[in-house]
Amino acid sequence: MQNWKVIYSCYEGAEKRAVELIYGELGEYVLRDSGIYSFRSLACVDENSYQDSNAVVLGTYDKNSVLQKFFKREEIKEKGYAVKVIDNPYNNDYKLALLCGDSSAEVFYAAVDFVDDYFAKATPFFDGIHLKNELFTHKLPDYYISTSPSFKTRSVFTWGHPINDYEEYFANLARLKLNQVIIWNDYLPINADDIVDCAHSYGIEVLWGFAWGWGFNCKETDITDLNALKNSILEEYNKVYKNVKGDGIYFQSFTELSDDTINGVRISQAVTELVNMTADEILRENPQLHIQFGLHATSVCKHMNDIANVDSRVEIVWENCGKFPYNAPLIGDYDFDSLEDFKSQHNFTDEILDLRDSGDVGIVYKCMLTMDWSRGRVTHQPNNYVMGKMNRKTMEQDIKLINEIWRFYTVEWIENGEYAYELTKHIKEKTNGKANMCLAGMFSGGIWYPTALNAQMFWNCDEDFKDVRRKVINRSWVKF
Repeated sequence: MQNWKVIYSCYEGAEKRAVELIYGELGEYVLRDSGIYSFRSLACVDENSYQDSNAVVLGTYDKNSVLQKFFKREEIKEKGYAVKVIDNPYNNDYKLALLCGDSSAEVFYAAVDFVDDYFAKATPFFDGIHLKNELFTHKLPDYYISTSPSFKTRSVFTWGHPINDYEEYFANLARLKLNQVIIWNDYLPINADDIVDCAHSYGIEVLWGFAWGWGFNCKETDITDLNALKNSILEEYNKVYKNVKGDGIYFQSFTELSDDTINGVRISQAVTELVNMTADEILRENPQLHIQFGLHATSVCKHMNDIANVDSRVEIVWENCGKFPYNAPLIGDYDFDSLEDFKSQHNFTDEILDLRDSGDVGIVYKCMLTMDWSRGRVTHQPNNYVMGKMNRKTMEQDIKLINEIWRFYTVEWIENGEYAYELTKHIKEKTNGKANMCLAGMFSGGIWYPTALNAQMFWNCDEDFKDVRRKVINRSWVKF
């Protein structure tokens, strides 16, 4: 089974990334002989010659004539993809792997499905033993999937400076089929344009996050003069973010508190006023700008009528909305007595989703690795910096530390993952998949089970939870 070639119709953007992924993952099995010092290469061609070999054919339906022979247009759903592995009709001794996406980003997702999920399903099974090293020494089985996302936007929120290698970071996000990243900074990285170019090559949007009155202690924010605060925000936006590459801006304000007032001023009322007058001035000059408002529910949950008045052009991304997986209970502790107890927090989730007649909404899941905020170990960035270019030794040291930390989060998600699945499914049914499902945390250095599980739920929460979990666990790169 070593006679393989890759046939592509475009070598740019996410389709280029798909070709690279296929080359590397397929090459592990067919370009080296175990224990033998030898080297081969795969033919990668943009022509339709698949009759005389095993072949992986990848591209979008509209631009790839080979794929049009084997798929009907309706099999390639909006923002989705299909993968089909069949006998080569010209020679049944060979196989065709057909990877078809609705757009370039979904071509990459099809490639991910092929190397991650198909390879796992196709692994030979002898007397109760799966032998992945023999995957390409036997004829491959047939396979078919046609799928599309449960949620249009699947995002992560992260600080910028804990990202050690931004190229690896975006490759991992894309492999999880996530398509938006919110990067929070005190100062914009000096390599911001390069970062955005890399993210875009995987079909990932980038929103730059900065403070609109947020601080380590929001109690210290002066909200008595909102005009002065607005003017300082506009000055920073115009100076730093207006002309940088990216797909929008994200902000947090003075809502990350358990109290609902600051010095006697109601937070929900003040933040709505600040957001509306600031966003209006920005959108007057930049009407197409995507603006996200990262809102902490803990300080405004008793005054939701105020938040209902936030400008509908601003997407509200809600966090700290309850217990697991929100990780900030509005009342009581973090634990659930039962699935029914867990479902009781759907009521507040529904209130969020029903709050505004128009305007986009996002929901943030936490319970992921974050920075240690408890002992002054998180400091503000002193100035502009280079993001995601740490050396290998530093990355290895960080991974050694966080591997042990992630184990505790993994236990929590093994125990409670089905609760999050039920909530995710509820949000999907409630919004018809229009909510922005967001993960907040530090995801540099690899992909751990909690992140992979959530990403798969965001992609397809119509599958049974057991199938979601099995699929994720079978992916060889998922860490525990």
